Amino acid sequence: MAMRLLRVVLSIFTTAAAACGGPPGSAVDARGGSADAPVRADAAPDAFVCLAPGSAAPLVRDVANPVLRAGHTYADGLHDLNISDPNLAWDEAAQRFDLYYMGAHAQAFSDPSVQQIHHATSADGASWAIAEAPALAAAAASTAWDHVNTETPSVAFNPDAPADRRYALVYSGAAGAFPDGGFASYAIGVAFSPDGDTFTRLPASESPHAQAGLVLTGADAYPTAAGAIVADPELVFVAGTYHLFFSSFACGAACPTATAFGVGHATSTDAVHWTVAEAPIASLLRTPGMANTGGGQPSVVYDPVHCQWEMWLTSDADGDTAAQPAAFNNMAGVWRATSPDAVTWQVD
Repeated sequence: MAMRLLRVVLSIFTTAAAACGGPPGSAVDARGGSADAPVRADAAPDAFVCLAPGSAAPLVRDVANPVLRAGHTYADGLHDLNISDPNLAWDEAAQRFDLYYMGAHAQAFSDPSVQQIHHATSADGASWAIAEAPALAAAAASTAWDHVNTETPSVAFNPDAPADRRYALVYSGAAGAFPDGGFASYAIGVAFSPDGDTFTRLPASESPHAQAGLVLTGADAYPTAAGAIVADPELVFVAGTYHLFFSSFACGAACPTATAFGVGHATSTDAVHWTVAEAPIASLLRTPGMANTGGGQPSVVYDPVHCQWEMWLTSDADGDTAAQPAAFNNMAGVWRATSPDAVTWQVD
């Protein structure tokens, strides 16, 4: 569930174009042009006049794909056996793309591997320089909640956070299997960095669950369920608030039969203490009123030019994947949804 083998990483970063952050007439489309006023990605959504959303252009595969392959060798002689779960951002100050992804670190497929979140940079999105040190590795202690799985990274920058917490990285973690579910018992953690290169887990003394890094569990999202997990976090920082979108699953006495399945939403002012707004988000359900008909694996951006939220997610209807032979993470495609307020969504 949380291993996003396919994750759309379209990021609309408009620090060179006016947004809801410019007077009427100065704002331009984030996809091109220039403006009189600088963009503030954290500007209040209702601060200025917003441009009306235009039609969405289709996504087109780059002929140079893949731009990054598994198998990179590090100084310790070990490799990324596989890579997945990309999260892409544009750093305006450094004029570069920052890519975070999970790699299983080992010598060979037959060897035990350690999940690591790596950081790579690029000036053009095609040629990438991979940092030698991992941005975050699976917890070494066998008793840690994220000892086995540390994956699906998402990073947000908050210019007003304490200097050592300007960059927040949320991730899925697990130490064992979910009862009768055939997948890991995922929860969501956070780590911080002053520069976006190397991250340190939230200290256990500050964690709502008294465990280093851990900030959101299935029980937080579904307090009355017999069992629940949260995974695939996507972090967006807008107007002083962190927004966390995540896959979620809950079941009753007959686990693993889902009583709830879909994308959830939580908010926070510090990326540590989260208030669950809705799980799953009702407007993203394929069948209204049926909480177990939602999608998952969200990728989300806020477009400040049009004051619009955009989400890419899996949202296949029953039968859409029946003819496909995939045994893991079977999906027919990627869907797009939009929202004016991150609360009510319309799926294309």
